[in-house]
Amino acid sequence: MVMEAPLSRPGSSKAAARAAAKVAPSSAPPALTEIPWTRVDLDLYEVARDGYIVGYVEVVGAVFVALGGARYDRAVEVSQHLTFHAAVDVLVRRAF
Repeated sequence: MVMEAPLSRPGSSKAAARAAAKVAPSSAPPALTEIPWTRVDLDLYEVARDGYIVGYVEVVGAVFVALGGARYDRAVEVSQHLTFHAAVDVLVRRAF
């Protein structure tokens, strides 16, 4: 069984603002969310935080391997996860 993470796409700030307004209507402006990953290859995703590459997620069968590092050829395995979002979360939290 081959698992594939969702395709990358730019997030809509208007859609994020509408969704945030539905959840918690208040006078404060809604927080916009950033999609921290971009699909690079069929089984490879690049993860960034604040515009800097912090690692990669490689799909290996049913496992998502989190690789830490700005360059793919020098990235080091950080952890393995059963969900794509858990692997991305580890890399984003690990950065800086």
